[in-house]
Amino acid sequence: MNIRQKKLVANIIVVLVFTVAMVTAFANIKNVINRSETIRATELVGKEILRYRKTNGSLPPEYYVKEYIDKIGAVRLSDFHYRAPWIEFGSEPNSTILAYSEKNYRGLVKAGSVVLWLNGKVEWMNKKRFEQALATQQKQQEFQWIKEHLQNSENQP
Repeated sequence: MNIRQKKLVANIIVVLVFTVAMVTAFANIKNVINRSETIRATELVGKEILRYRKTNGSLPPEYYVKEYIDKIGAVRLSDFHYRAPWIEFGSEPNSTILAYSEKNYRGLVKAGSVVLWLNGKVEWMNKKRFEQALATQQKQQEFQWIKEHLQNSENQP
């Protein structure tokens, strides 16, 4: 191989490495932005739920929350689970999950969930910690409803 060919091969390798590094960096930046936007949208939903609760004395129904999400254009809140029907009166606000949105990111941002607590606090939890927290709160009735709901959605075309 002569010197020109070696330089050409070296330049191609440098360009490929740089391209792969940039694609990886932008994918991770996209995940960080999506996670922060999901947290921001969940905070807005939490404020609206607390406002409704203060005004009416109870948690809003699910349709109200879904309409509010559509109204503010929170597209990052896909797979949003609202747990108000399963929360008992007098539940501890600091340790009761009101709503959550699971996210399956890959790369530097690991999979986890954005969690809205009953007191209005929003936080990002890794997948294992979230599953443990949710499992302690879910009752058999909620599991049965989820199972039936999933079966109905699978049977529909």
